[in-house]
Amino acid sequence: MRIALYGPYMFELAVGLRENPSNDVRLFLDEETLPRSLLAEPQIHDSGFVRIGPWANRRAILRPRGAPITRVLAEFDVALVTELGPIFAQHADTEYFFIPTGWDLTCGPFPMRSRSSRRRGIGDLSAAVIATRLRSGIRAASGIWGAPFMPFELAAARLGCVLSADLPQPIDTSVFTPNVEPEETTGESGCITIFHPARMMFTPDPFLVETGQWKGNDILLRGFADAIDQGIDSRLVLLDRGGSPDQESARRLVHELGLFDFVEWLSSGTSAGFTWRELADLYRSADLVVDEFGGWFGLVALEGASCGKPVLNHVAADVMESMHPDGHPFLQAQTAREVRDVITLLADPDRRAAIGHASRQWVLEHHDRNVVARRCESMLSALGLV
Repeated sequence: MRIALYGPYMFELAVGLRENPSNDVRLFLDEETLPRSLLAEPQIHDSGFVRIGPWANRRAILRPRGAPITRVLAEFDVALVTELGPIFAQHADTEYFFIPTGWDLTCGPFPMRSRSSRRRGIGDLSAAVIATRLRSGIRAASGIWGAPFMPFELAAARLGCVLSADLPQPIDTSVFTPNVEPEETTGESGCITIFHPARMMFTPDPFLVETGQWKGNDILLRGFADAIDQGIDSRLVLLDRGGSPDQESARRLVHELGLFDFVEWLSSGTSAGFTWRELADLYRSADLVVDEFGGWFGLVALEGASCGKPVLNHVAADVMESMHPDGHPFLQAQTAREVRDVITLLADPDRRAAIGHASRQWVLEHHDRNVVARRCESMLSALGLV
């Protein structure tokens, strides 16, 4: 079967689908939005697998019917698209499914609602054009495959659509893998290292909450401060990164809470950020990985768990129950006190090791890229496409 995938988010799924020799798989990446994390991957340089080009330039968006990417997508039996992919797939005369990453479903189709997140002026005009085409492309898709968390459900309903299926987020479990040495040797003299690589976004703006961008990082900072006050020997590692709106507010809060000596800010030294392998090393150097507190989870939770680390976040219990009735390994907190209690709980290295092992096994069962690829094939087969 000839399968086209569009967007960097599709890389791991494309690699997994390619493991099946009966699949003819191509991944299309726009050269202007190619993340650094992909540049370090050997497969990215295989021109028989990955095609990089100016697929989503202004001309293509204005005239998607005649765009080069539209013509090549038409050569495939099915397309799995994300980001601006629906704009082009709609005109390719092939069946396609939209797999949202976040912005492409919650913000992109709604330029008025998302206006606070972009520069005003000419940006408003381009956002309106993109939104018009993106709405049309999403509505014309054969299905929207997204986890039924509130931001996706709400955005789909606003478009008059439904989430037709949930395809789990795939990751490379051979890159995000546990330490080879025993857990006891990874800390510093019993000190608990907490790694939180998420962007700082804790201003309770209704739009950010509604679209799942609010991360509640201040809950972590206050809970960590409480743990320090309780005498828990711990340190917190944060990322100094671009596109982190509340980073300066977080720095001020660190000082207000008296945490200056307990918090380390790491920088990749480049605006492109860390590679996957650099991030994997950071996960492995931690005892606890903290994701976010907005009600859903993303790559941080999966990558940390895959590295055999306990993961702290807050996810909507009813949604997780519907997706994983047998349970999940994520530790839960919604308040600073609950964060403190989790850190205190993990002062026991044996408990950390047990939770970390269970986390790794859960990811292998549900989110390994080959497992997700086989599930994707089953979903396509059920629709008569394989």
